[in-house]
Amino acid sequence: MTARHLVTSATAAALVLTLAACGSDAPTREEASREAQSAAVRQASASSAEQISILLSAVARASPLRPVAVATRDICHAGDTNGLWSHDEYRLSCGLTEIRYLGADGDLLKVLREVDRHARAGGLVPSTESAIEEVESYYAANGRTEDGLLLPLPGLGYLVPGQDWTVHVGWSRLGDPLSSKPVPDLTWPTVFVEARPVDLDALRDGPLRRHQHVVTISSGTTYHEVPWPA
Repeated sequence: MTARHLVTSATAAALVLTLAACGSDAPTREEASREAQSAAVRQASASSAEQISILLSAVARASPLRPVAVATRDICHAGDTNGLWSHDEYRLSCGLTEIRYLGADGDLLKVLREVDRHARAGGLVPSTESAIEEVESYYAANGRTEDGLLLPLPGLGYLVPGQDWTVHVGWSRLGDPLSSKPVPDLTWPTVFVEARPVDLDALRDGPLRRHQHVVTISSGTTYHEVPWPA
């Protein structure tokens, strides 16, 4: 069973009826906020977070990696509609993500090969477009096209069997800029935000300063969704 369906059918049906009480228009802020903070939805969030953490821990176990920080985001959005046709596929959608920042040194290709080995040993399935072979080709070409143009850094992507999410491994040199999405304000249609961001400047000037490379391992999933009533 996927994280998207962690809430039981009976609970999901009850949530649909609750949100449908006001007709086919978008739920009010009070309705959506109440559902997002309900015990069933918070339990679905906690269960998904635990599963994602276990997956990322297995990949991050590669010996060359040194954990330095973890960022998490748990956000719920209310759906929007014009009263006749829905703009979104949901009346309420909640998702979470986790990003792990790790330091690495030495031959980065060797590091990524070990990360790939741990990912496969953990049951993850390499994505065709983001397999270790793409990284090896990048290094074989010295990161440039035949015309001498810089190639984009390839990442590693993995499918999680039996789940509806993926795991992504990214990397960069310490001097390269780090970027992250800002934590959204609690303004409509966002009705729930629980985030633990990372100060990337402090990270680069602090724990990561002792390392040559930055490796990120991340995943996310929609753990709860309430559809529009038929």
